[in-house]
Amino acid sequence: MASLTIQIDPELLQAANSEAERRHTSVDQLVTDYFAGLAGSAGSDPASKSEELIRLMYEGRLGHIDVPLTREEMYADRVWPRS
Repeated sequence: MASLTIQIDPELLQAANSEAERRHTSVDQLVTDYFAGLAGSAGSDPASKSEELIRLMYEGRLGHIDVPLTREEMYADRVWPRS
């Protein structure tokens, strides 16, 4: 595998580290996945599409699928002020 050296702003690197931690991966893997997507190699076979779907399930709007939401969390955006 080839090695790549880049220079980026320290704040950008900190944000990337936070995002990688949230996704339970590394910044190196995020960059590799991004480049693979640019090159068109990601999503070309059914297995990678399944992996992408599972990744999206874990990173979805509701958070991790293994952590159930409370009733209050599910309906938080549906509450309106009652007068």
